[in-house]
Amino acid sequence: MRWMLLLHLLCFVYWLGADLGTFYAARFVADARLAPGARATAAKIMHGIDLLPRVAMPLTLASGAHLAAGLGWLPVGPGAMALLWPLCLGWMAAAAWLHLAPRTPAVERAVRLDFGFRIAVIAGLVAIAVAALAGALAQPPAHVALKLLAFAATVGCGLAIRIALRPFGPAFGALMTRGSTPEVDSVLAGSIARAVPWVLAIWALLLVAAALGVRAFVV
Repeated sequence: MRWMLLLHLLCFVYWLGADLGTFYAARFVADARLAPGARATAAKIMHGIDLLPRVAMPLTLASGAHLAAGLGWLPVGPGAMALLWPLCLGWMAAAAWLHLAPRTPAVERAVRLDFGFRIAVIAGLVAIAVAALAGALAQPPAHVALKLLAFAATVGCGLAIRIALRPFGPAFGALMTRGSTPEVDSVLAGSIARAVPWVLAIWALLLVAAALGVRAFVV
């Protein structure tokens, strides 16, 4: 159980830390004062760092559920855990592949499937958490239910970020092929600006989830 707790804590550290790095690098990608080559280097850094939150998210769910089940906070038996871990590991592998793979029509279809899968994850976690908070379930306790809601909200914020950044890729491609123009720079800056509130919401939700976990162990 201690190793699982360590994994859960590392997921939090790498998720939040890498998100901060990605956000910082994105500012340089959108900086019209920089040469296209410098902005391309910043984009490579941003892309590389951004892999870590994508890997940490599924591992956070699996390790957190494993911990909660082991402590008697979540009504998940060994059979359910035997299904949850492969599901989350598959989600992690798919997220890494989608992040690294060239954008072909097949990959774009997989991205849309991944979007739908995440909506299903949000719906499932919210249903469990709301039922627990309403007293329909004996477990999980309130702090676990609230952590499930926080996790579901972070997944939702991630989807909102995807929507906000949809114009970013084509605009960055135009920057690399045609150079900097006011129109391209406006699209890049606008995409990042629209994503900022959702990024800040993820940071806040991660801190709330961490605080709930610390309170549960300290109390």
